[in-house]
Amino acid sequence: MSSNTELHRCPLCPKGYKRREHLQRHWSSHGSARPYRCQSCGGAFQRHDVLKRHARTCDPKTKGASTGKRRACDLCARQKKACSAGQPCENCERQSATCNYSFLRDADANTNSEQQQSHATVRSSLSPAHGSQILPSVDNSAMIGPGPAAFESIGAVMFGDNAEMSLTDTAMASTSWLDFLNLMPEEPMVAVPEREGAISPENPDPRSYSFMFLDNFTSRTGLIESFDCLTPDLREQIVSSFLQRQAEHSAIPASASISSRGSTSDTIPTPDVSAMGTSEPTPMPLSLAHHPWLHDPLMIKLQQIILLAKEVITYKPRNSAVTVEWSPLLEQKGIEFFSPARVRKFLEIFWSVWHPNVNFVHRPSFDPTSCKTILLAAMAVMGASISPDPRDQEDAKVWYNCVEEMVFTDDDLCCEPLYTWDTGVLIPAGHKRKVQALQAAYIVCLYQNWGGTDESKRRIRRYRFSTVVSAARDIGLSSARHQDWAKGGFLFEWQDFILKEQLIRFRIIIWIFLLDNAFVIFNNLPPRMVIKEVQSALAWPESVFQAGTAEECLEEIRKWSARAPLLSNMTVRQAIELVCSDEIGEDMHHTLADMGPLNLFMVVSTTHILIFQHQNLFSGNSQLIAIRHALKNWRAMWEIYSSKLASTPPHSMIGRSAITPENAWRRIGFMRYSPEYWLLASVIVDRLENGASSQGQMGSWNLAPTDSSSMDSMRSDHIMSKYDQTSMHQVNELIAGCKGFSLNQGEG
Repeated sequence: MSSNTELHRCPLCPKGYKRREHLQRHWSSHGSARPYRCQSCGGAFQRHDVLKRHARTCDPKTKGASTGKRRACDLCARQKKACSAGQPCENCERQSATCNYSFLRDADANTNSEQQQSHATVRSSLSPAHGSQILPSVDNSAMIGPGPAAFESIGAVMFGDNAEMSLTDTAMASTSWLDFLNLMPEEPMVAVPEREGAISPENPDPRSYSFMFLDNFTSRTGLIESFDCLTPDLREQIVSSFLQRQAEHSAIPASASISSRGSTSDTIPTPDVSAMGTSEPTPMPLSLAHHPWLHDPLMIKLQQIILLAKEVITYKPRNSAVTVEWSPLLEQKGIEFFSPARVRKFLEIFWSVWHPNVNFVHRPSFDPTSCKTILLAAMAVMGASISPDPRDQEDAKVWYNCVEEMVFTDDDLCCEPLYTWDTGVLIPAGHKRKVQALQAAYIVCLYQNWGGTDESKRRIRRYRFSTVVSAARDIGLSSARHQDWAKGGFLFEWQDFILKEQLIRFRIIIWIFLLDNAFVIFNNLPPRMVIKEVQSALAWPESVFQAGTAEECLEEIRKWSARAPLLSNMTVRQAIELVCSDEIGEDMHHTLADMGPLNLFMVVSTTHILIFQHQNLFSGNSQLIAIRHALKNWRAMWEIYSSKLASTPPHSMIGRSAITPENAWRRIGFMRYSPEYWLLASVIVDRLENGASSQGQMGSWNLAPTDSSSMDSMRSDHIMSKYDQTSMHQVNELIAGCKGFSLNQGEG
């Protein structure tokens, strides 16, 4: 190429062009927008000339247009069973489940969808020379891949008709002894129409109960399909609202002079924040010296991510999880994925969609430009994994193992700290890096265990999580408690408070402990944590953790200390021991109900560890009695919480019916499904007490019928007998086998 081609070189790849319009056409290959859609087959393309060539040979019958029609209802399609296509079908009627045909709604919406596609194509064909900036579109016609329509069946299974609903709003909910499953009776999450076959209050069935969340959780894979990640429409609204705000606050000029070449007309498009997701690029100066990315405060941190990724890929240790090789193409993908625009979008998705499920990072004080590099990388990958754009999800998987290797080879995670909270000395700056390294490692464990391959899930469960537990123990497990700020007499250090609160939430007390519980419940893996070492304080309510300023935080602390003085000083171990006690009284039930959803979820999850230990012991029923006490007390506590505390501060800062893109991060996540964990524990305990094994097993053990302790141990072998299973089929089969199973209401 001649020397004048230097004026038209792409800043993201080595390609160069003689003419500016050729470079502009090439730039679209670096973006994800495909604005040109074929009206015959629905295929989408980045360039108009490619669409024209495609139109000459397009045949809807052979170019992707579906000729078959689905007949099965949503439940039969999910279970891959034959459907009688009735109303309800035979399978749904046999299981007493609601029979929905969501694809019929899709067919009715085709006409409106085609009109929207046509309008989107007209908008995308506008020239950027008009000077108007096209705002990002989240129209289905601008997307490649499954799109929102593909998630409708998932939403129908989990939430019903693309809307979130409470646990009582399902066909198998009971209004008698399971009334407490109504999570927010004073403020319903979403108003949903009455369904055919639903159990009415006038005709309750005391044997019926619902595993709406856990049934879906144990039968599917993926973060979006498993956890509370809102509806597809709301996720798209969150992204659209964020990009709209970025476009309004963008100060990047449309064009600028080229000082190095003396030209004032040569410009190229740049994927700045305001242009991300649009159908047309926004011009920028050609000279890389004036590239907006270089002046972005986030750019240095993102460059560090690329360098760390290159290091772990180039210098792989033995048995490394990284299988890709470093190349210019992979580097280009990294620069595109970890660009300031996309990372900011991923962070917004992380906060609004994922953060309520695992809320251990403090959003008001979080600064992406000063946090640890590995934490920013892990949060970006998590945000991309739950993005409404399928391309973001696919791009995130490219970096799953690379970010994992970056995190678990980090010095702050692997080395032992010089000081701990147990020593009673001041916390050095290194503790903040240690906490952020732990947070990054925890995020990696989550996206790999629920979004990675089976090999990744085993690696996380068997090796990586053990590193997380060990690192948490290095910091100190027994003394992560706050001072009594309500009494005054000393300066309130907000940053120190937030650091401790993040550690309490993140450490064994809540999230490491809860993930350990999850491995016990769903994978039948022996626990790595001991309940007696949980000596840290209970997590503070959401009003404290979501406070935006030091003054607001201190005010909420004083309110909470005056409201619940006993809980302010109670440890997690003390709370668990108290719940396992015999009659603790109604007043104590009210006090413990004020622990809030996170602490209540932690307590009910702990009962599964106690059940696991009981099943694998040769002793009698002494521990089973304590488990029964815990289940009885927890049920009373949750009834009080759900009826009196669940819809107002300090525990609930936003109602489910009032969620917007701006306040979605303040909602309560999947912890609101805690009653299902109670139900699962009750089912297992009931089977243990009633005896699930056959009498034929006694001959192989040569035991006398009066040997009750040995019979108990034999019965436990028939409930989830396989250990360390990657699949959650054992739990799902247990849930599926509970249809019509009567729980013992006479708890002792």
